[in-house]
Amino acid sequence: MDEAPTLLNLVRRSGAYLVERGITNGRREAEWIFCYALDCERLQLFTEFDRLLDGEEVARLRQLVQRRGRREPLAYILGTQPFCGLELQVSPAVLVPRPETEELVALVAGEALAQGEGARLLDVGTGSGAIALALAAALPQAEVWGVDISAEALACAQANGEALGARVRFAASDLLLHAPGPWQVIVANLPYVGEDERARCDPELAFEPALALFSGPEGLDAMARLLGQLAAALAEEGVCWLEHGDTQGAALARLVQSHGFASRTVTDSAERDRFTRVWRPAGGP
Repeated sequence: MDEAPTLLNLVRRSGAYLVERGITNGRREAEWIFCYALDCERLQLFTEFDRLLDGEEVARLRQLVQRRGRREPLAYILGTQPFCGLELQVSPAVLVPRPETEELVALVAGEALAQGEGARLLDVGTGSGAIALALAAALPQAEVWGVDISAEALACAQANGEALGARVRFAASDLLLHAPGPWQVIVANLPYVGEDERARCDPELAFEPALALFSGPEGLDAMARLLGQLAAALAEEGVCWLEHGDTQGAALARLVQSHGFASRTVTDSAERDRFTRVWRPAGGP
């Protein structure tokens, strides 16, 4: 006999289905999907465990759970992603903000505070606007801009800015070409996955915009282009922060040096080389 379509039975079966498809936190993700589809709080999944769902509800839940089973990112299914305490709208036009990038925001915010009130900050490749909006929330006295080459990404960032009432300006620019400085702090979480790694990537990445992920054979092409434009945009005492892959620190340091800048690699909370701080040395470009 088939199980009754109660909340408890359907959540349990959906969680097991997702785990079978390689999603480690399948049960928890199933709960989030149910909360989204049924517009309820997580606690209600347990207090109303014996609630019977109607055919329309079951069909909608099946569709959403199957999307996740095909490894579509959960954030695209729910339409939002939390980041630094903000709830951001996301779509397949933008990269899903990652937890490690929250650490980059903390580093950049500290840098901006050292620059003094009224510092000008630029988020390059802003995507959903996550970094720019988080910085604006943390630094109410700063002037924050976000730029991106994608019109769809800028529309998403602008929508997030309006929803949050943030004082962030978003503009179209190919890296720094249309973002005239001087900027006291530039932050860039550019695509850094090498094309050679594409076949080994998690299935979820196939749903995200390739423009925001892949950058030449070694994943350094976009950062190399940005470094070539940096001298004209960075303030004399300014600093640029880059996020990158955990095996790219040494190669990026050489690239930075070849453009006449100094750098220091900074580890993330897992002790992986994840960020690089770039600045002008004495007599630099």
